[in-house]
Amino acid sequence: MNYIKKLISTAFKSLISSFVIILFFFSAHALAEEDTETEFLKSAFSGNNQAIEQLLAQGIDVNYQNEKGFSALMVASQYGHTDIVELLLEKNANVDLKNAGDATALILAAKNGHAGIVSALLAKGAQINAQTVDGITALMLAIQKDYEAIVDELISKGADIHLQTKDKLTALIIAAMEGRTAIVDKLLANNAQIDAQAADRTTALYMAARNGHTAIVDTLLAKNAAFDLTAINETTPLYIAAQNGHADIVNALLAKGAKVDVVDKNDATPLTLAALTGNTGVAKALIQHGAQVDHKASKGFTPLILAAQNGHTAVIELLLDNRAKIDLQNDDGITALMWAGLHDHAETVKILLTRGANAKIKSKTGKTAAEIAKDPAIVEMLQVAAK
Repeated sequence: MNYIKKLISTAFKSLISSFVIILFFFSAHALAEEDTETEFLKSAFSGNNQAIEQLLAQGIDVNYQNEKGFSALMVASQYGHTDIVELLLEKNANVDLKNAGDATALILAAKNGHAGIVSALLAKGAQINAQTVDGITALMLAIQKDYEAIVDELISKGADIHLQTKDKLTALIIAAMEGRTAIVDKLLANNAQIDAQAADRTTALYMAARNGHTAIVDTLLAKNAAFDLTAINETTPLYIAAQNGHADIVNALLAKGAKVDVVDKNDATPLTLAALTGNTGVAKALIQHGAQVDHKASKGFTPLILAAQNGHTAVIELLLDNRAKIDLQNDDGITALMWAGLHDHAETVKILLTRGANAKIKSKTGKTAAEIAKDPAIVEMLQVAAK
């Protein structure tokens, strides 16, 4: 059942890793050179105002870009050297030059939280909606880093909140993913598309549910976000919340009428996940809303079998209290009792036997629970029960 733990890879991880390449502007070779142009960029990097002024007076091209496409304005914007940024802007530095990854000075300033520089660049007409090769905008990076003041300015100056990254992430999806509650509210107030789907068909609600951001889930549900949209792996916000053990979110989604027995590509339901992970609270909520306690996922695994396999006694008791069939077998003929014995869960074996599990049942290979178990004490317990 390891597939259950391999859901969508976080799209934002690729966003961040790709940005590492974008932000690297000095190669070892470039640093080794001591020509005027290299010194210009190094001075912008170190915040050496005097050197910048001298080089500009000598006639250096204010818009010179190195092999990575970085200009002095980009470098100073990235590292927060406001005085140098203002000096370069006075010399009519091009605010919209792009580096090799299509990042601009505005994108770099927003990514690093330099609000004053963001304001200065916007005042000079910087393209507010410029995107990197991955489709990342200044607004998206400010949201990801939780630079709320920068977010406010970008939105007030007309940043397009509907733009998408290469993976179709929107500003709202990123805010929901990162747990930026106040920013989610602001985006929704500016008519962000609440049900926009990323390339993997996940939504803002899905990401908030996955990462346990209860307040954001509540906000999105109150705004009538679609709660049963399926991601590319056929999972829903309820499914992912159940998998990750977010009981409050599971209850909120169920209260809105989310489908309780939605199945993924392996026929696993939210209850399957709750039983597998041993989350009694989630399992109880799902059962109370009609989840099928004997649903068989891929290879015939029921919630009870999975709970027994992993020794989750509280979930086992809950399932049995709700009339789960104790002797159901998976495709290999293995019962919950057999799995418990095989994995040395003595307490689970005791509970199942007390609740009436049949120790005489045989698997497809013709073995009983006692013949499958390894622990001598459990074997003896099963042998006695089979007499």
